[in-house]
Amino acid sequence: MSVSSSSVRLFVGRIATMVLNFAALAYFARALGSADLGVFFLFQAALSMLVLVSDIGLSTAVEKRLSAGSGRSVFWTGAMLMGGIASVLSLGLVLFRDVAAGFLGADLALTLVVALGLSVAQRLLNAALRGELRTGELASLTIAETAVQYGVAAVLVWSGLGAEALVVGVLLGLTVSDLWALVKVRPAPATPTKDDADSLLEYAKYNAIPTVGLQVHNWMDVLIIGVFLAQSDVGAYEVAWRVAGATTLLAGSIGLAIMPQASAWDAEGAGDRVGRLVSATFVPALLFVIPAVVGALVIGADGLRLIFGSEFERASLVLVVLIAGQAPAAVQSIVGRTLLGLDRPNLVARATIVSIVLNLVLNVVLVVQIGLIGAALATTLSFTVGTILRVWYLDDLVPLTAPTLELGWCGVAATVMGVVLFVLDRFVTIESITVLLGFVLLGSTIYGLVLVAHPSVRRTLLRYARSVVPGVAG
Repeated sequence: MSVSSSSVRLFVGRIATMVLNFAALAYFARALGSADLGVFFLFQAALSMLVLVSDIGLSTAVEKRLSAGSGRSVFWTGAMLMGGIASVLSLGLVLFRDVAAGFLGADLALTLVVALGLSVAQRLLNAALRGELRTGELASLTIAETAVQYGVAAVLVWSGLGAEALVVGVLLGLTVSDLWALVKVRPAPATPTKDDADSLLEYAKYNAIPTVGLQVHNWMDVLIIGVFLAQSDVGAYEVAWRVAGATTLLAGSIGLAIMPQASAWDAEGAGDRVGRLVSATFVPALLFVIPAVVGALVIGADGLRLIFGSEFERASLVLVVLIAGQAPAAVQSIVGRTLLGLDRPNLVARATIVSIVLNLVLNVVLVVQIGLIGAALATTLSFTVGTILRVWYLDDLVPLTAPTLELGWCGVAATVMGVVLFVLDRFVTIESITVLLGFVLLGSTIYGLVLVAHPSVRRTLLRYARSVVPGVAG
């Protein structure tokens, strides 16, 4: 399956997941409030950090080795290594159950143990699918997991449960995803070997740092907000973060699909093809991020208020800053994964160390000084620095071409859209979901029409469309 086809299948899956996520967040935000949501988000943050330590870059190492032609023993060796680390962490959770409960605001330590086991299995199985160049098949797994997770949680919340309902939904969603992935992968029995362990650990010792960096950017600001501010602040910030994250769905899908393809081409000595491929993805990756920044400036506060409730409107400026930070994040997801595919995790590690340190320092300083907006600024600035370093490293390995003309036109189209929406907002008050959706539809239409008016941008988008759907007219 081609990178374009895989990325679009993932993108469609992520769009469906995003719709489910937004609908669920809107319901739970109103049914539970920001404090209970804060407990759940802290649970997710703690789970992500535990999975991170259990993985230490091993799942990507499994993906890399499988995509380069290694045998099935690599899968089982990875399972042995990751399972062993997760077992030690689980023991620690049991021994320090009271400490975990104090941080989370609920007695969920034993639940964390179960969620950790299911999450580690999910990362390994998904890595195996990507390693077999079957990345597009992850779309159905993601949709199924999200539908089960939020469907179960909604029923339990309706029955009277609080944050625990969301946690139970996570467990059942992970279970469904793991069982389905296991059927897809059907890993043949094989004995773990020392050579495979050495190979995985050699790759993971560098890749562990980028893996850590990703989770730091995803959750460190939430954890620091949880320490210095209130649980309601955690809830408001995380809602803004998840809304912002929707703008990089396509970029993330491209990044997942591009790594195993870059690995396969690198094994064939076709590095020039990698450079052309990466350069061609920059416009699709940033296609939705650029107008989203402008849209958030004009109607972001109204959107948060109408969809999630008035107590979340205070995160409107946070939303703008976080969406702006998705531009470097989109590029980083592609360039970083390409470096991993080229077997250069050491370069990604260097960039990640810089951004991790910057993220931690800026988060602590800025959250204490200026609150929620400080966390957003810290994340955006550290993402930007990390992306610049990754692009610099990749450009030394394969020739990259920045599509400045096309991206500049995206900015022009977004500006035209923003001006029209701003003027309209002076005459039409956004007091209902229907009016809000009308603004979004109008803005999308204006952006799209101005965008395709430029011949070069139109050709770029048509080339991408033809690579996914043969027969699209140009």
